[in-house]
Amino acid sequence: MDKITIPDLNGTNYFIWELKMKAALSLKRLDFLVLEEKPEDLTRKDEMDWITKNSDAIAYIKLSLADEQALQFAAEDNAKVLWDKIRATYIGEGEDRKIDAGNELKNIRMKNGETVAD
Repeated sequence: MDKITIPDLNGTNYFIWELKMKAALSLKRLDFLVLEEKPEDLTRKDEMDWITKNSDAIAYIKLSLADEQALQFAAEDNAKVLWDKIRATYIGEGEDRKIDAGNELKNIRMKNGETVAD
């Protein structure tokens, strides 16, 4: 297992990207950085270690973004915040579409002279 391939996040493949990115971060022992906040009471050595691992996680995540998404999230320097922003961007859009589709379905009405097949 020499090569790990993560598809670039391109706006249409969030769920598969998330699954594979979590697995890749887990293999690198960096997954905790996207799940937990930075601990408050770190020693200087532990803080330096956290900073290095956070930078690595950010690099892995940003390198797996398509150009448009990379620019959108370029300024973020905390792995958890970056992960949460990406998640909110794509989960939020999907939920909005579900709500819109549900509302549209509720508002469907047959017109006079229209058959069910129409």
